[in-house]
Amino acid sequence: MIKSFSGVLGMSLVAFLSASPATAQDQAAVAVAATPAATGQNVAVAGGRSLHVMVAQSELKSDINPSNAAVYTGGGLLGGLIGAAMDSARAKKAEALITPVRTAVADVDADALAIAAAKAGFAKADWNRTATDASFSKDSSPAGKSAYLDTNPNAETAFVEYSYDLSPNFDAVRVIERIEVAAKSVPQASKPEKRLQPKYLVYSGSVASIVSLPDASKDKEANAARWAADNGKLTRAALSQAFNKLQELTPRLLAMTAADGDALNRDKKNKRIMAAGYFGRPQPTSDGSTLLWTGFGFAQITPLR
Repeated sequence: MIKSFSGVLGMSLVAFLSASPATAQDQAAVAVAATPAATGQNVAVAGGRSLHVMVAQSELKSDINPSNAAVYTGGGLLGGLIGAAMDSARAKKAEALITPVRTAVADVDADALAIAAAKAGFAKADWNRTATDASFSKDSSPAGKSAYLDTNPNAETAFVEYSYDLSPNFDAVRVIERIEVAAKSVPQASKPEKRLQPKYLVYSGSVASIVSLPDASKDKEANAARWAADNGKLTRAALSQAFNKLQELTPRLLAMTAADGDALNRDKKNKRIMAAGYFGRPQPTSDGSTLLWTGFGFAQITPLR
């Protein structure tokens, strides 16, 4: 965590597993540490908060497991070069495998799924009553978010960013939601974009929704072919299921108090486990899925239904 869980709104997202999977790409994307709120849970903000949804990508992404060649070769320039070459080869293969899947689901409106997930998730967050309907952007850069803060009349904005991809082994569809609540006025920030730095955020958190392919093979090619088959039928269903699960998980995350999070973090008897590349303490569920508290948020792994 960036700050302690002592704030009345303090939380975990997400962002950001750790709530992050065991790949470098997702560690950067998902492991967003929680920040206690400056305004407080269930404390109204004059004029309400804005809800701004962002999906920077325009197509389904692939992912790879980074090479450990540098470790195996003792590091150094040679190890780094070997590792980079291996990662490049893996990335090219992943792109080749995912292309038919992308083509099959090219008409899926992931932006609309993201907007619906954010609106439904935040609708139950009493502390974050939105002032207007959700806005949307493809620009999730600090500069873009800073510009939005400047042009928006509300004192605070909840930025909710989504990313979605296929796992390195092509055995799951993953949707990541990262939440950052930022204030328009941050006197301590020396530059406008610094208002988005973790230490100045009102709140941050992340949720990961992973939908696994039933009877997945260890063969990436076989899994990729199944995702692409029948006009991407399984991929379409998995994306819909993953985004729908976020509608359930987000309110649960946002409703957590400082004491709730602290209790989960301190529950040493509940040993951390690894599931689908995520590491955390298992939580009870009513549907038989795997739900992890990662110390930063939730990661839920459900089979495709």
